[in-house]
Amino acid sequence: MRFSSLVVLYSFIPLAVYGSELPPETTLTEDISYTEQLATQTNQNIDYQPFILSVWEQKDLTLFGVHTLKDALMLLPGIDMMGNTNNNRTPVIRGSNPLSYGQTKLAIDGVVVNDRSADTYTAYLDFPIELIERIEVVRGAGSFIEGVNGYSGTINVITYAKDEDKLQNGVVFGSFGSDLAKQAGFWYTHRASDWRVSSDLFYQSNDARSPITVTDKYHNTGYAPLNSHQIGFGLSYFYNDFYLKGRINHFTTGSAFGNLSALPNMNGTQSFPSWYVEGGFSHKISDDLTLNAKAGMMEDGWEEDSRLLPPGTYGVLSFPNGFWEDWNFNARMLYANISATYTGVENHKITLGYGQKYEDIIDMHTVTTNKTGGTTLVDYTDTAPFIDMGSACRHTDEFYLSDTIDISDILALSLNAGGTKASNLNFEPYVRAALVFQPYRQHILKFMVGNSFRLPSFRELYTQNHPTQVGNPDLESEHVVSYETQYLYKPSIDTTLGLNLFYLKNKGQITPNTTNKMYQNIGKRNIMGFETEFRGSIGENDTTFLSYSYIRGETFKGSETTDYLPYASSHLLKGGLSYTFTPQMTGGIVGRYSSAKERRPNDVRKNSMESFASYDLILGWESFDGFYLQAALKNANNAIYRYISPPGTYPDDYPIEGRTFWIRTGWKF
Repeated sequence: MRFSSLVVLYSFIPLAVYGSELPPETTLTEDISYTEQLATQTNQNIDYQPFILSVWEQKDLTLFGVHTLKDALMLLPGIDMMGNTNNNRTPVIRGSNPLSYGQTKLAIDGVVVNDRSADTYTAYLDFPIELIERIEVVRGAGSFIEGVNGYSGTINVITYAKDEDKLQNGVVFGSFGSDLAKQAGFWYTHRASDWRVSSDLFYQSNDARSPITVTDKYHNTGYAPLNSHQIGFGLSYFYNDFYLKGRINHFTTGSAFGNLSALPNMNGTQSFPSWYVEGGFSHKISDDLTLNAKAGMMEDGWEEDSRLLPPGTYGVLSFPNGFWEDWNFNARMLYANISATYTGVENHKITLGYGQKYEDIIDMHTVTTNKTGGTTLVDYTDTAPFIDMGSACRHTDEFYLSDTIDISDILALSLNAGGTKASNLNFEPYVRAALVFQPYRQHILKFMVGNSFRLPSFRELYTQNHPTQVGNPDLESEHVVSYETQYLYKPSIDTTLGLNLFYLKNKGQITPNTTNKMYQNIGKRNIMGFETEFRGSIGENDTTFLSYSYIRGETFKGSETTDYLPYASSHLLKGGLSYTFTPQMTGGIVGRYSSAKERRPNDVRKNSMESFASYDLILGWESFDGFYLQAALKNANNAIYRYISPPGTYPDDYPIEGRTFWIRTGWKF
């Protein structure tokens, strides 16, 4: 994850020694002596990484009222959120295919947790902020994580399990708020001279429903159940070069707007259970050669138990008690990876890696109301399963090669190449090059070009016997070619002003055909735009961020051609200010605006989804001995936040949230 041989990439680390003022002018080569000492103690080298990378520490996130991982992501430039009728949520970066999942990868301490089903991670978006030390988000193709190649972005969550410092041993926390929301948990790390063990545990629940009533496809009106409860447990052990870590996460939510675009029963549920365990080591064989290896197992699944259709007659079929379902499946992944890093060639850092994965659905059942009408339940697991279990498996080989080159004291080059061969798909290669140029201490320029791909998910490939989703085993991967440039101005270590320009060529994008609902590679998008971002302080007692993102483009889907991006906001404006009144008391305000979202040309609804604007108010207190109390009023102006609905689902868009509040407290020790 770090380029220790690359002087330019690490040249900013020594600035931490001098505080917020810039040090006397020195050459970047002279700074290298500090680099190796401080590389594992600070994250101030982020601006020199060969990506458009945002890193937020927990202490800054909490100033702006962040309660969960989802809250944190919504502070970042260019990121919006999309969800389907099941409220299966996914971050959308730069408007890239909002109707699909797997566009981004989420890793918890380096372990990618996207599920086997839809390649999403909705079950982790409510991860408590108290367990997160920092988040690292790459916008664009590539990844900050070795061996991971994101399509439109990569999110790495660093928990306190990886904290090697002895500044904090743990925290106990709890909160309550709107919709009977409550949360409790802790994390704790025990350290010895050559080993440490960390654990965390949390539980949270709420009784949320849609903030206003909705009318479904069949003209039924009511509230959509958006309630959830979640329990998670993590355990990590580190001994010298070896580690072993695992996590259990069980997320259950309401059936939201229903699997068949009809309002479900209020107590209908969906569950997303998952767990993983991974072991590995990193051993320095010589001064120039380091060997890394890891292996693990992951299981995840999905289960829905709800009423899909209310009582009534649909066509010629009558369901007096409604149409019910009990569907579930469980999938498993086994994986292993080995890599070596060599710095024996002058001014180079070379990494070569190889990995294997085997993914398979190991259990599945399909029980529904008799599909010919009536009230009886029928087990269709063998006769009409909702997913082709026999075909839903995949063996994948992956390799990657990277080199970072110090061309001079002010210029560095990063090169990456790799490829993936999945058992059911063609070989997919990728390459990426980035040039980092620092002509002066305060100015950084980056130029990046590359390509990436996204493998289709099991649901896109193998869903069957479903009226609104039809899998297509002949799908190919989505592809993107990206061109990016970034300029950063850093007047001090704490203040950054950035401008990012990008042009993306997406092709083969996977979307359901509007006629037969089958997933097809029929989407192509050309996207261009820019992001501006300021993070730092305006005065002596504030912490401020402000960003503006603009995208435009054209979309080609079969015979449809548009000069805009359906389901994407062209303008995103985000900002916040936190003010320190006393060493213990802070207050803040956060605002967000997203412009209207246009629909696809074949949508009978000609109106666009309205723009959205809201602001949050935050007040916090923390004692010198670690006790804290914070209150937040979210969406204080009570605007209705919505996810846009595709054609043939709901006549209006999905209302997700209005005004809410929460109060949290805890003790850091």
